[in-house]
Amino acid sequence: MTVVLDAGHGGKDPGNLGTGRYRTAEKDITLAVARKTAAYIEERIPGVRVIMTRTGDTYPTLPERVRIANEAQADLLLSIHCDSFEKSSVTGSSTFVMGLDKSEASLRVAAKENAAVFNEKDADGFDPDDPDTFIALALKQEIYLGRSLQLAELIQTQFRQRVGRKDRGVRQAPYYVTAYASMPSVLVELGFLTNPKEEDFLHSDQGQDYMSSALFRAFRDYAQRWFSLEAAVQEANEGPRDKEGTEETKGVEVVPSPEPFAQPMWHTAIASDCGGDFCFSIQAASNRRDTPLTGPDGFQVPHTSTQQVGNVYKYRVGSTSSYSEACLMRDTLRKNGFPDAFVVAFENGLRIPLESALKKAKD
Repeated sequence: MTVVLDAGHGGKDPGNLGTGRYRTAEKDITLAVARKTAAYIEERIPGVRVIMTRTGDTYPTLPERVRIANEAQADLLLSIHCDSFEKSSVTGSSTFVMGLDKSEASLRVAAKENAAVFNEKDADGFDPDDPDTFIALALKQEIYLGRSLQLAELIQTQFRQRVGRKDRGVRQAPYYVTAYASMPSVLVELGFLTNPKEEDFLHSDQGQDYMSSALFRAFRDYAQRWFSLEAAVQEANEGPRDKEGTEETKGVEVVPSPEPFAQPMWHTAIASDCGGDFCFSIQAASNRRDTPLTGPDGFQVPHTSTQQVGNVYKYRVGSTSSYSEACLMRDTLRKNGFPDAFVVAFENGLRIPLESALKKAKD
C-alpha cells in the first residue's frame, strides 16, 4: 500500500499567518505534522510505503502534488492544512472530500486552499465556479467517495475522542488536490491559527504529536479494513496464498473479510429490500431486459431486487443501515464484474440524496 502525505503550502507560500504572534506559519505546522505522521506509519506499519510531496520548505505547485500521487499509483492522498477566519473565537478541526457541496463554509475554505492554483500555469483549466468543470470532477471522484468519506470520519473521530478537538465535521468541497487525485483523498484542516489558544496548541510539539498520532490511528484503522477486503477478494480469485501475506500487508493487523458473493458476505441484518425508515443499497447495473443479475462467470448475484424506471430495469443488491457495510458490498461488486456499481440511499421506498442519508445515519 502507498500513501501520499501532502504538507500544505511551503516555500514562497506560507499559508495563513494566524494571529501574527509566531514567526512560523501554516506551512511549518503542516510539514511538522506530516513528518510526524510519516514516522508513525513507517515505524508501526512497515509494509506501507510513505511518500511526501515535500520534505522541506519548498513549494510544489498543486498540480505537481497531484502528479506525485497519481504517478506513484498511490492508494491514498492525505493533504494537511490549518484553517483561519476573521473571528478569533472560531475553533475546531474538519476534514474535506471532493463533492458537490457548495455551501458558504465549504466554498470559503476551498477558495483559500485553491488560491495558489490560479497563479500556476499547469492548473489543467480548474475552475470550481464553472458548473461543467465542477460536476465533471465530482463525478470522477464518485468512485472513491465511499473510501474518502470513511477515512474522513475516522480522522474526525480521532480528533474528537482522542485529542479533544471541537469536531466541525466531514464536509465536501471543490479542492484541487482532491479533485484531480485518482485515488481516495482527503484534506484535513487541523484547526484555526486565528484562534490564540488553538494556535498555541498547533505550534507546540505536544499538539503536533497529538494531531499526527490521531492521523496515524485513523489511517491504521482505514488500512486494516481495506487491506483485509482486498486480500479476501484476491484469495477468492486466485486460490490459497501464503498466510503471512504479501509485502504490502506485513505489519498490518487485519480483520477477517468475507468471501465475495458467498452467503457470509452479507451481514445477517441485510435483507433483499430496504426495511425501516431508510437504508443504503448498491445499484450494480441496469438493463433493458428483466433478466437475473449474473456476473461474468454466469453466477447469479444473491440479494438482488429489480426496479423498472421507464424502459430500463435497475438492479439493486442488498440493503443495510450501515454506510460502511454498503461500501464493502459496492467494492466487492466492482471487483467481480460490476465496475459501475455505486451506493444509493432510500427512505420509505423513495431514493434520496446520499448526503442526506449519511446525515441520518450519523444522527
